[in-house]
Amino acid sequence: MEAGTALVAALVDAGVDTAFTVPGESFLSALEALRVGRNRVRLVSVRHEGGGALAAHGYGQFRGFPAAVFVSRGPGATNASIGLHAARQDSVPLVLFMGQVRSRMAGREAFQEIDPASAFASMAKAVLQPQAPEDLPALARRAVEVSIAGRPGPVVVAIPRDFGEAEVAAPAALGPVVREPVEAAPAAVADLARAVDSARRPLLLAGELARGPEGRAALERFAEASGAPVLCAYRCQDALDNRHPAWAGHLEINPVAYQQRLVEEADLVVVAGARLDGITGREETLLPPGKDWAHIHPDEEVLERFAAPRRLRSDAAPALEAAAAALAPPAADRLAWRDAARANYLAFAAPGSYPVRGAVDLSAVAAAARESLPDEAVVLTDGGSYARWIHRFFPFRGPRTQGGTASGAMGAGVPGALGAALAANDGRPVVAFCGDGGFAMTGQELSTAAREGVAAKIVVCDNGAHGSILKGQLDKYGEGHAFATILESPDFARLAEGYGARAWTARTEAEWRPALRAMLAHDGPALLRLLCDPRDIAPYGAGKDAV
Repeated sequence: MEAGTALVAALVDAGVDTAFTVPGESFLSALEALRVGRNRVRLVSVRHEGGGALAAHGYGQFRGFPAAVFVSRGPGATNASIGLHAARQDSVPLVLFMGQVRSRMAGREAFQEIDPASAFASMAKAVLQPQAPEDLPALARRAVEVSIAGRPGPVVVAIPRDFGEAEVAAPAALGPVVREPVEAAPAAVADLARAVDSARRPLLLAGELARGPEGRAALERFAEASGAPVLCAYRCQDALDNRHPAWAGHLEINPVAYQQRLVEEADLVVVAGARLDGITGREETLLPPGKDWAHIHPDEEVLERFAAPRRLRSDAAPALEAAAAALAPPAADRLAWRDAARANYLAFAAPGSYPVRGAVDLSAVAAAARESLPDEAVVLTDGGSYARWIHRFFPFRGPRTQGGTASGAMGAGVPGALGAALAANDGRPVVAFCGDGGFAMTGQELSTAAREGVAAKIVVCDNGAHGSILKGQLDKYGEGHAFATILESPDFARLAEGYGARAWTARTEAEWRPALRAMLAHDGPALLRLLCDPRDIAPYGAGKDAV
């Protein structure tokens, strides 16, 4: 069989069942194999490589297993790099197959040639390049294995055009790839349990690798056994049911006074499954030298980067489960401290607690969305300041119900919703909140959802501006200094109808609720354009973040 066919056979054998592509001539053999095997792999042809990679991000974030992305070399691969970068920063499994020039032309600046290793080394766990056609099926399986091992992430595989078309033997059937768990040393767990028991005010910080069902269940048991309040890393709000008495909120771009006090007052911080990204870690100032803290993470490189006083190389679930089982019951003063943190969160997250100047209060929008959606609904936020309203005022309940990119990649919303809906494949609502800027970048993938029959729901919060940059300009230089940040939005509702989706427009809160209900009741893809005031950029400001 052709090596491209063998590659696809190896992917199917490994357990990959979904792929995205903008087709290219350098991997025609793989496309033909996907056509023949379309009952085993769903191939979605997207409108832009970036949309395909971000759809794969949404899929992998929800399912915890990679989708494949097939793109051509040069422009196609670099277009897809936004999804690679997002997957790397979010620890999301993804496998990208990049068509490449013929092997004899490598390194000669051939048509559309790039060097995948130098282009993608910083944003992928691995870049795999075959030395012979026979290598391709083994590399395909290896890519899946690497993408889910330890700290998950994206892997790139190059397919030289002549290699994909060469004849090779059929690959052996090895069965689905299964991730090997990473478990902490018993001595390290015992040390953590003793430290928690000795602390007066322990605090738990949950990250991206504690969000799956197993991690979340262990996190809940640890929170209850320890009596510690729980904060979550940036865009990891589904790590614990936000109704839980230990839940104390989300570390957002904007520092919040009560959360800062929590961290300062804590005499032990347990960081579980978080790589301490720049927002969560306040550019590595959140945990100052001298603070006693423990870091639970499966990646040795991440542990070495932060050099916590207590390090547990482990998945979050087994370490938290084992430590919880060894803890003494929490003291009353610790529970009182936790309850005070919870009260501060509830006051901070109450709709209407931040003043608005326009006709739409996005806190009420978030509250209405929560009332209208079941606990298992998936809610994504694209890049943009409007998202901070959703983060603050929309409580997440079920596991793996929050989508979006911690990298802040604009344009992740629509394709991410497409990928999440394909991964769920069970009819649960999938709703993406986008800004007008982000939707304008990848909104064309709504036409992909219409063609594929994927009932993604899109809310475009349209304030006609690049809001976060506009606010920065006005804060630094004053009124009248906006430049390059004020936009004139098209009619996104009409655009969505042209893409084959139903659409509504809401200009006030009174119009929002019935429009939301109608959108959610529609059995196909749909869009709701919500006109917002550019003065209401984000629910944070001087004197407003203290509770």
